[in-house]
Amino acid sequence: MNGLTKTLALASALCLSSGMATAKEVDINCQDSDKCVHYENMGKSQTDAFYALCNGSVPNGMKMVCHPVKGMTCTVAVEYENSLSCVCTNWSATKKQTATIDIMCPAAN
Repeated sequence: MNGLTKTLALASALCLSSGMATAKEVDINCQDSDKCVHYENMGKSQTDAFYALCNGSVPNGMKMVCHPVKGMTCTVAVEYENSLSCVCTNWSATKKQTATIDIMCPAAN
């Protein structure tokens, strides 16, 4: 099992054992050759998996950074099934929080 698969399996197991909702998948496709920012309002005790592309692909030099806030965790982005992906969990059982996902697409040649 690769690292992301293990992380997703662990996140799903933690969600189920703690009564949290299972992971929601969020696709992000940036259409330009610059920085694209996605804000995801995550519910209480929610886990989301983010999948990013630049113009429908993963070009060399593409980067993805997932920023958690206090009370939230995010994995480091890795390449997974032809996209870059990270998983964020809002551990708060009392408030919604917003994760910020930065995607940097390299300039087209």
